[in-house]
Amino acid sequence: MDVLPVRSPVLCRHSRDPYQDMASVVIDTGSGFTKCGLAGEDHVLSVLPSRIQLLQHPVHGQPRYAVPENREGSYSVLNRGVVSDWDALEVLWQHLFYCRLGVQPEELAVLVADSPTSPCTNREKVAEILFEHFHVPAMQTVHQALLALYAYGRTTGLVLGSGHGTSSVAPIITGDLAPLDTYRLDVAGADLTEYLAQLLPAGGQSLFKAWLVNQIEEACCYVPMDMTAEMARAQAPARVDFLLPDKPVITLGSERFCCPEALFQPNMLGLNQPGLPQVAVLNISRLEAKPQEQLLASVVLDGGGTLLSGFPECLRQELGPGATVLGSLHRAAAAWLGGSIMASQDSFQSL
Repeated sequence: MDVLPVRSPVLCRHSRDPYQDMASVVIDTGSGFTKCGLAGEDHVLSVLPSRIQLLQHPVHGQPRYAVPENREGSYSVLNRGVVSDWDALEVLWQHLFYCRLGVQPEELAVLVADSPTSPCTNREKVAEILFEHFHVPAMQTVHQALLALYAYGRTTGLVLGSGHGTSSVAPIITGDLAPLDTYRLDVAGADLTEYLAQLLPAGGQSLFKAWLVNQIEEACCYVPMDMTAEMARAQAPARVDFLLPDKPVITLGSERFCCPEALFQPNMLGLNQPGLPQVAVLNISRLEAKPQEQLLASVVLDGGGTLLSGFPECLRQELGPGATVLGSLHRAAAAWLGGSIMASQDSFQSL
């Protein structure tokens, strides 16, 4: 455990300093994980859980928080993409700057990916922390969906994101969020993991820790093209074995596709919300025909939740024949990669 010492983009600057000749820091803090690295790089330098542990008996004069080595006794800094503990976020970022990246934040500009569900007050608080606590010379917050679109080399498109805490749909036209803004769906990776944990005992399996259920989900689950047809064959070809760390084997059947289907049918989780494809269609249907065509011609995927096998194909089927769905192999880090591209441009370096 490391104990540390004591909707338009937000653009800020202090003065022109030598930081402009150095690589900027790019941070994407999500509900599940935080990705960080230097602008211009094609890969994330460090990934760690967005979790903090509150120390029960801190030494007098020492901080109350610590970055944990595991999930036990820790909690997420964000809830559904919105920061729930700003002091904890500051400790997490301090760990990123000094322990993970080994940089002096007062010497480097910082770009922060802004959650699709983040209110304006959150962006103002981010600026306050970076300037007043880390004394960065310049910073910028940019919508995660716009950054993800940049990672695909585009400025117009419909960004469908699904991460640990939230799923969202964001229509972007020539670099600006459409008037419809972002729609949030409260079904994402953490919800699917919890749902799968419920399904496993129902199929005769024993209870597992969340991290193990998540591994099972990533290795075995898939999105079916036809749920009814898949249920009919669930007793035979759909069944697979998963080897647990302590060697016993569990067998999964319909759990494999019932779990991720909740992204397309939230009512399976008791939620009265449309599924992700329906959200996308309803969202852009209020636009004129031409913008609709432009957005459907460039549907880009963002976030680890979209890596589920069959997700792009099923989404394309649901959106209709006019849809082109783009799914980069690196889409789990699409927002960070887009931030790396943006922060390496002259316009950012001249803040």
